[in-house]
Amino acid sequence: MELGRFEMCLNVRDLAASRAFYETLGFAAVGGSSSDAYLIVRNEAVSVGLYQGHIGENLLNFRGGDVFAIAAALEAAGLTLETPVEVEPDGTHGATLRDPDGNLIYFNTP
Repeated sequence: MELGRFEMCLNVRDLAASRAFYETLGFAAVGGSSSDAYLIVRNEAVSVGLYQGHIGENLLNFRGGDVFAIAAALEAAGLTLETPVEVEPDGTHGATLRDPDGNLIYFNTP
C-alpha cells in the first residue's frame, strides 16, 4: 500500500523560535509562511511541519496517497479509522487512524 510522502507535524507554541531551532539543525523553509502560522521545513529527505494553532497534537502525516484506497485497505486489515475519509475545508480528502499508543496518523491528498 502506497501511503504517500511522510511528514512529521508538530504543534508548536512559537513558530519563529521553532523555525530558528530547526534552521540551526540544517532545515530550510520550503512551504507555508509565518503569516499563515505554519511552515514546512526540510533537511534532505526529512520534512517537518511546524504548526502554530492549526493542529491539536503532534501527528504523523502521509500526503499524496489515494486516501480512499488506503482507508479500504486499513479497514480490510481489521483496523478502525478514527475519522473516515471526508472532504477537508481546503477541498482535499483526509482520514485519521490512531496507533496502539494513541498517536494520530493522518492521511491526506495533496
